[in-house]
Amino acid sequence: MTSLRDDQVAAATEIGYLLTFLLGLMFLTAFSLWTWDLEQATEERWTDQAMQENVRDITQAIERADAAARLASDAAYAEPVPLLLSADTGLGLRLLLTNDTVLLSDMSGHRVIEQSISGAANTWHHGEVDLAGAESVWVSLADGEVVITLRQPGF
Repeated sequence: MTSLRDDQVAAATEIGYLLTFLLGLMFLTAFSLWTWDLEQATEERWTDQAMQENVRDITQAIERADAAARLASDAAYAEPVPLLLSADTGLGLRLLLTNDTVLLSDMSGHRVIEQSISGAANTWHHGEVDLAGAESVWVSLADGEVVITLRQPGF
């Protein structure tokens, strides 16, 4: 016949299991937070780099339109510029073209990328575009005006 006895070793083992589980849970949580923070920082860096490349590419297209205007006063030119952030609609990106700058900013104003343009041609520059869901921006020259738009110009 079996009798009950006071076994202190089993209780200590179960407390050890519980503490090991809690320690593992703490390490897993710390690792998850670390990887999430790393992913967010990488996403921020990639977004900033993509915005800078978009502004650079659009500025180069505007400079090419200005070069075409310097060749002939009645020149017409249009060029699509593919965007790197075409799928990211949550940023609320707006592109603004003035006579001397290209400005790309998000709706919060946290990210602002500005690039000067030479203005070496006798042209006017203007346009404002909401880039939410846009895959490309058209840079066009007609009648001495360089314009940015989302639609292909019809000359």
